[in-house]
Amino acid sequence: MPDIPRRRVLGGTAGLAFALTGWGADDGRATDTRDERRTRAVADSVVTTTDELESTFENLSPGETILITAKNAPYRTTGWLDIDVDDVTVVGPGVRTLIKPAADANAGGFRVGHHRHCSNVTIRGIGFDGNPDEQSVFTKLCHGIVVKDAETVTVARNYVTRTHPYREHGTGGSGISVEPASRNVRIVGNRIHDIGDRGIQVGGTRVVVSGNVLTNGLDRSISCDVWRKGRHRQGKNVAVVGNVMGNNPEGSLVGIGGDDLTDGGGYVVIADNLGFGHHKSFCHLGFGGTVRDVRIDGNVSVQERRDDFSGISLDIDRADHITAVDNDLYGYGGRGINVADGISDFVVARNRIRNVASDGIRIAGSEDGLVARNTISDTGRTGIILENARFVTVEGNRLRDLERVGILSAGGETNHEISDNHVRGFAAGEGHEAGLLIRSTGNIVRRNRIYRSGAPAIVEGDGGTDNCYDGNWSDVRNPWHIGSAKSMVRDHTPAFDVHRGVSVDESGRATVKFEKPYAHRPKLSFGRVGGGIRGVTYRTTADGHFDAVRLTVNEPNSKLDLFVESV
Repeated sequence: MPDIPRRRVLGGTAGLAFALTGWGADDGRATDTRDERRTRAVADSVVTTTDELESTFENLSPGETILITAKNAPYRTTGWLDIDVDDVTVVGPGVRTLIKPAADANAGGFRVGHHRHCSNVTIRGIGFDGNPDEQSVFTKLCHGIVVKDAETVTVARNYVTRTHPYREHGTGGSGISVEPASRNVRIVGNRIHDIGDRGIQVGGTRVVVSGNVLTNGLDRSISCDVWRKGRHRQGKNVAVVGNVMGNNPEGSLVGIGGDDLTDGGGYVVIADNLGFGHHKSFCHLGFGGTVRDVRIDGNVSVQERRDDFSGISLDIDRADHITAVDNDLYGYGGRGINVADGISDFVVARNRIRNVASDGIRIAGSEDGLVARNTISDTGRTGIILENARFVTVEGNRLRDLERVGILSAGGETNHEISDNHVRGFAAGEGHEAGLLIRSTGNIVRRNRIYRSGAPAIVEGDGGTDNCYDGNWSDVRNPWHIGSAKSMVRDHTPAFDVHRGVSVDESGRATVKFEKPYAHRPKLSFGRVGGGIRGVTYRTTADGHFDAVRLTVNEPNSKLDLFVESV
């Protein structure tokens, strides 16, 4: 895979996003003023002073349309601007510092449904600067826009920056916050930059977060939960699609954590987003609790400053029905994808993972999963590692240029199926040998292709037993290192336990030691037979396993060919 010109790609994508959201690259004003002209024609209130702005919101009527002009911006507000009635539309001219709280105002920007439930509200084209330097350190959660108890709300093409408290996680000011009581909210085409805490956080139901650009925050760019009094209140039926995110060093770009998402049902889709810059994981499910029904699909993310975090990290206490497909993850200082304890019924498929400092994909303590058709290259450790996981199918993956093992299974009785994988360029680090290393029991390992790389193709290591190895191929010299008497080996290329040109002594006898012991008497077949087989006597170990055979043939001083097969 050729190198990606990251700065050019990311810069071009960000520029496109600015254009689509209506923000100019230089002056921060809307590129299309027709929206303001149309709104002026139908507006009930046209705001040109701070007094008019605050008076208008103190006396809102249902169905009112407010145009906030750029005439005297920034408007130095002395408190929150509340919308608690239905059918309100607020439109600004796209000036980035349209609203800026006055010194000691100790307030954020807009609150929707703060004092009573309302519906059908739109906030569009507003710029908000939180002015954190002039606010009280004791005032918390001064978000740019808060949707508290409202439904059918659109927040579009706004600009939010420097929310208060600044650089304070948990109680800091976020850009846009959708609280748990909200329903049917659209957050589209906003620009959120240099934010106090999170960019966008969602605890409501049926929320779309799309086409936003979020940069230079503190914690997550987009969070599918709202943190209140130590509890994470998760959003339900949330779509996070087509956003550009980067540079928030204390959090993931997207994340979910906390309380049970199954309460009342709900799904989360995280798709077609672009991540870059300094951050922890691209997507993190964590911090205790339970989630379910999450799809992470088609995202591209580059960790430009390596920290020890995985591209996609699933390490919440319990998660069910999790899908991570078609993601491109580059340059992470940890793993590409990490699926930790408590995850079940998961799919990790068709992802492209490259240049990560640790394992490509790690499945640890999870069960009932599929790891399929991923492309993994240039890892600092193993390509795919299964640790104490159970009932995982690993099939059709392509792995190359790995510092250690291609695929490793360890941890007691695991019952995996590892099939149809391509492994080449493994064991670059000294002492880390094998294309496939099996240190667990009850697995089926079949039809894998392991190409020459200076180490054995398949090794059954400590703890490996009672496995079935079927139809694997390799061009490695001496490729199969399988030693358990209870493991079956059949139909390999080159064949396993083949003895050609065995010398028969002058009495017509030959003894052949098998490549591994067999718990059951193996099947023998012959090429040359030294004039015909007269007698077959097996040798057994102290454990009763068959480890050799003595053959008697009709023709002394001849040659024979013996093929040994598990039964």
